[in-house]
Amino acid sequence: MTVFEAAWRCGRGVLAIAALLAAVAVQARADDLEDAVTKLGGKPCADSSLTCVDIAVPYDRNAPESDRRLSIHFAISFASEESKGILFYAVGGPGGSGTALAQSYMDGFDERLQKDMDVVFFDQRGTGTANGIDCPKASLAFDLAPISLDAPDAAVSAAKGFVSACLAEMTHRDLLPFLSTEDAIADLEAFRRKVGAPKVWLYGESYGTQFAQQYAAHYPAAVKGLILDGVVDLTRDAAQYYAEDVRTAEALLARTFAACDAAPNCAKDMGGAAAEVYDRLAAKLQAAPIDVDFPLGSGGSGQRQLTAAILEADAFYALYGPDSRMSFLRALAASAHGNLVPLLRLGYQNLEADPDTLEPANDPTMYPGAYYAITCPDYEDAGGDPEAHAKAILDEARALAPKAPRLTRDLFAERLACAFWPSRGTATRPEPFPGGDYPTLVLNSDSDPATPISNGDAVFDHARNDYMVTMEGGPHVIWGRGHACPDEIVFGLMLDGRKPEKREQLCRESFIGRYEPLSQVDGSDAFDLVRSVETEIAQSPELSNWDGSDPLSVGCDYGGALTASAAESGTGYSFKDCAWWKGIAVSGDGVSIDAGDGSKPDGLTLTLVVTGTHRGTLFYRHDTTTDAMSLSGTYDGAEVSTPRPLP
Repeated sequence: MTVFEAAWRCGRGVLAIAALLAAVAVQARADDLEDAVTKLGGKPCADSSLTCVDIAVPYDRNAPESDRRLSIHFAISFASEESKGILFYAVGGPGGSGTALAQSYMDGFDERLQKDMDVVFFDQRGTGTANGIDCPKASLAFDLAPISLDAPDAAVSAAKGFVSACLAEMTHRDLLPFLSTEDAIADLEAFRRKVGAPKVWLYGESYGTQFAQQYAAHYPAAVKGLILDGVVDLTRDAAQYYAEDVRTAEALLARTFAACDAAPNCAKDMGGAAAEVYDRLAAKLQAAPIDVDFPLGSGGSGQRQLTAAILEADAFYALYGPDSRMSFLRALAASAHGNLVPLLRLGYQNLEADPDTLEPANDPTMYPGAYYAITCPDYEDAGGDPEAHAKAILDEARALAPKAPRLTRDLFAERLACAFWPSRGTATRPEPFPGGDYPTLVLNSDSDPATPISNGDAVFDHARNDYMVTMEGGPHVIWGRGHACPDEIVFGLMLDGRKPEKREQLCRESFIGRYEPLSQVDGSDAFDLVRSVETEIAQSPELSNWDGSDPLSVGCDYGGALTASAAESGTGYSFKDCAWWKGIAVSGDGVSIDAGDGSKPDGLTLTLVVTGTHRGTLFYRHDTTTDAMSLSGTYDGAEVSTPRPLP
């Protein structure tokens, strides 16, 4: 329904005309966003195609008359066609840099978002290059520390040591008392007022749903519509939230193991019940870390250790989506065959550690220190008597541990850190989010380990004028992943004013992605060899998360390396004695093209020299447009060609 139809159907005479004029004025202000940002000093962002602008806000919101100011950074994607409104985008974390994520997010969404909406990203205070609260070395050391309920004194010592090291490492430490979500929503409202105070759509993902709810509750007149994706129920205290989180994660991990057992390829690779394979390895690691000869990007190797902390991190982060569940199962299956390198690769990726140096990876999109600096004061664990509170946290964890034997660490490690955090926490929880005159769309997955589905249900059950879409088997955060449900529902509401057909709707997604069998190559079949090279490229966690900017070198499991670099419309590969299997190595190059517009032939092309127990030169082509594959060259002294399958 257009604003004109809405006004005249109201049938209230002068009041209807006033409402119409107000709606038109709001739309005019939305259309004028680019002019307003330009007047504020907006200019092209240094690291994206968006427009960036900074605004000054009170450093201490309790002393707004002070001359001390804080600069908040914004990045705006203006609609390429006539704007249908403004969307404020609150990213997750907390600790995510909205402006650093902006370009990749916009590129990943349906083009309608770029075409029809003005989208505003921002660096919440405590994140971003200007005000980032960060301690990556301390955070990584804490994540890797051996923390167990069996050694409570060591667990407390690790938490205290982390807080001390984090505070010593961080810059902008004087900002710590002013990083609550309450402070940050006031910053966003200051921006809205500076650009003419238009009504806005507000989208929050994960922690961003907490931000969005608090913003909407404080400034309901500012909100045109609210979308909550991966929902946090603000009424839950830290103990309630973490208990539900770990119970959910434990159930999802068991479900992941059962899904492997039911998938023939996964079950075959695992060689036994997946849960038993995991539990045997976990028991070994609880007794002592296992030494691993880990391949480096230089082509050499280094001594590493697979620890209980790394395995538990792999298991938890695996639960975030269908593809990550599959990747974890594949790495776990490799461990059953004596190869622990894939689990270490995943661990370094999950914990953001450089696999070659074990230093924190340089990730400009996330500020781990800000995670604690924002979370701790938002909840009650911070402040008070830290030693007494740490004991209470450990007692609660022991009571719940039997219900979460595989993921116990998640029950208490973060909370212990908050117990010793210097900022005071919030002792009381807010009332249930009430919703408003605007529509609220709740999005959640029943397979979400980070924001369990019960959170979304609780918000939906209390808010008015709301709708809910639940995805069975889906990931943490479900909008913008290319699925018609929920994408079409979100766009219909936000762009066309089309309310969901039903108040509650259900989507479905595969619980685990398509399982790719382990490539156990003996070199007897040249075609199997080149296909397996393609598989290993596709399954590499380092390459999957590479941003495509600087070249990336990745060690191959049994020696040598693969280097990826940006190529026109795709990625170039260089292999140097790359051995993913014992006794067989490949050298050479390749290119993967994904132009998608017909300007170049999409697909993977490889030219490989094989050495070791088998020798040859192979030319492989996989056309991803037609999905056709071909092979030529020589192998073990004979010419080879595309195989002719037998019936």
